[in-house]
Amino acid sequence: MLLKNVLNHLQVIAPLEFAESWDNVGLLIGKRDRSIACALTCLTLTQTTLDEAIQANVDLIICHHPIPFKPLAKLTDDTSTGRLLLQAIEAKIAIYSPHTAWDNAPSGINQQLADILQLERTESLQPFRQIATLHSSEHPNSMGVGRCGDLTRPANLTIGGVWNQLKESLPSIEWRSTRSSNHAISRIGIVCGSGGTMIDLVASRGCDAMLTGEATYHQCLEAESRGIAMLLMGHHASEFFAIKTLAIALQLRMPEIRVFASQREESNF
Repeated sequence: MLLKNVLNHLQVIAPLEFAESWDNVGLLIGKRDRSIACALTCLTLTQTTLDEAIQANVDLIICHHPIPFKPLAKLTDDTSTGRLLLQAIEAKIAIYSPHTAWDNAPSGINQQLADILQLERTESLQPFRQIATLHSSEHPNSMGVGRCGDLTRPANLTIGGVWNQLKESLPSIEWRSTRSSNHAISRIGIVCGSGGTMIDLVASRGCDAMLTGEATYHQCLEAESRGIAMLLMGHHASEFFAIKTLAIALQLRMPEIRVFASQREESNF
């Protein structure tokens, strides 16, 4: 399959219109008319994931976190980013990043977390109404940054209940919270990755809890001052599970090529 056709499938799953303005998403390295027989999904391009891709004869790496993220003045082996990019180019591996497009997509990471918690009356923290109209969505409020919704299942109405629900689907997560496990909550905002800057949006949606990967000390203090309990999964844990679901979704759409999630990528933070 030509790379440009793979990109069309990625666009359906994680439309780039849903990426945030500061992000660097889409095809970052590669020729659109080259042939792709094997693709690997990973959270971050590191030496470990790149070595795995090279050994598996991968033609395309779909890494959630963009590399490069910021513009490069030069491409040399003097930096870790330069070394990885040069190795990928030498191995003729294309690189694509969906990042916040996959975070915010209708079936993306934040929605998957909302589904695990079985939230009701789910909506985006900040809907992309114009984009939703372009995509002819019947539920425009579900298209945009983050998610929020009501916890209505009796077992979920405490912080401990939320963690138990998450661990049924994501058994390896280790969590921290600014409140005790028996603290009662009823409405939660969700932002995968680093969500501490979204506290204003979470508060504006009437949430008394926020689930995210990581937040700073002062962001947690700000949330506490506004009556919002912070539930921290860890950046890696809040996103890596959806790297696997992305590989599955792509494989279903492209049975003629091999698509698999990294088997070696791991992180404790």
